Amino acid sequence: MAKHFFERLEKYYSNVGQVLKGEADAASIFPNTTDIGMSREQVYAEVLRAHLPSSCNVYYGGFIFDMDGNESKQMDLIIINDKAIQFNFHNPDGNGKSFSCVDGCIGAASIKSNLDSAQLIDSLDNIASIPDKSDLDGKHNPLIKINNYDNWPFKIVYASDGVLPETAVATLAKFYEDNAQIPLHKRPDLIHVAGKYLLIKIGEGATTRDGTKLEAGTYHCQTFKADEYGIPYAVTHIQEIATASNQVVYKYGEILNKLPLV
Repeated sequence: MAKHFFERLEKYYSNVGQVLKGEADAASIFPNTTDIGMSREQVYAEVLRAHLPSSCNVYYGGFIFDMDGNESKQMDLIIINDKAIQFNFHNPDGNGKSFSCVDGCIGAASIKSNLDSAQLIDSLDNIASIPDKSDLDGKHNPLIKINNYDNWPFKIVYASDGVLPETAVATLAKFYEDNAQIPLHKRPDLIHVAGKYLLIKIGEGATTRDGTKLEAGTYHCQTFKADEYGIPYAVTHIQEIATASNQVVYKYGEILNKLPLV
């Protein structure tokens, strides 16, 4: 019977994908939605909110800053854990813009209507601008191993439509050839063009389902059932970071100390 469940689950994500592609009203998946004609940014935010744990807060960006005051470029969606301080004075209903400290930020997304090469480069440039987090030393139980901390937050490029995957792969390769100084942890983890394809950043020790080893830092292109895999891929990886981030002691007193109060 387990097989039947996963078949239904695949159909479930397929239905959500129909909304992402604009082939079904958002209200068909999110019955409390009052605006059926939601923007793609809103739809993707609602998809994340509907599937992430309640400890994850999804906001419209915004920028991400570090403890030294460095700021990222525009991020369309920012996801923070429930331990991070929030900056929502101008965002009382959750539909306005916000910003976040990178310490406690567990996800970020650049949203495009049509991912042509120029828009992809813009997203890659924006993601590369996310500042580094504070050092983890002394901020968690040393008996607990936290994996891939340097790669937090989980970084997404999402688009409702886009160029052919071959064009996207070529643009991606050329951009990082020309900008080799951008470290792997400042490159998107997932590029998702609704209904068409995924480009997934390969981590250390990754293999395909048949056991084929994949080169770390490269991108795997998947054109089969992009939405059915891409949605849970993003959700599960953000959830894993959210869980691991509970082991980190976040302190924001440094922000207070750096306010120009004199």
